[in-house]
Amino acid sequence: MNKTPWILGGVAVALIAAGTIYAMQSNDNAPDATNPGAKAVTGVTDSRILVPQGTGFSVSLGTTLATKTSRVGDSFDGTIASPVSVDGRVAIPAGAHVAGHLAVAEQPGKASGRGQLQLSYDSVSFGGHSYDLGTLSQVYESASGTKKDVALIGGGAVVGGIVGAIAGSGHPVKGAAIGAGAGTAASLLTRGPQLTIERGTVLHASLDQSVRVRRS
Repeated sequence: MNKTPWILGGVAVALIAAGTIYAMQSNDNAPDATNPGAKAVTGVTDSRILVPQGTGFSVSLGTTLATKTSRVGDSFDGTIASPVSVDGRVAIPAGAHVAGHLAVAEQPGKASGRGQLQLSYDSVSFGGHSYDLGTLSQVYESASGTKKDVALIGGGAVVGGIVGAIAGSGHPVKGAAIGAGAGTAASLLTRGPQLTIERGTVLHASLDQSVRVRRS
């Protein structure tokens, strides 16, 4: 008995079955004809947004920082003041929590100098996730104390002159010199203006590195 027709028939059935399965699998990835808005499944879903280095952001401070009381390493927190968008998509929403620490905290020098504060923005958190920022702020400085020092020295000289004359030294100029010395000493004991950044102040910075976040 010739079995060839049976074998060929079996092969044909197998090919038809394979084609049917392939068609069914292909239809699984095709858009739903009953739903024109449906998208094909690609197998790769990009649920993250890359926020490039240099992107600006603003932070509303939740902690008051001051050169008089703050020290390097002190922590602070705040919130993102306005949304950060990339290509029209919100990457970091307003209200996201920001945590950081002080990288620089220097009191103004004596006789002259400025107080300095620099913030390190360490992380931002929202949607149950936290992301490293690794970004430093600019260095904020207090006003110079030079004019204040000049006033102190000048005031000491004037007072010294008066005191010298009253004391009957007969040398008001000498008294003025003594007074000027006293004024200079007072200046050396007096620091320049302190720097305070109040809670609620909105500070602006730019990312020192790119950050990849989940879509909010």
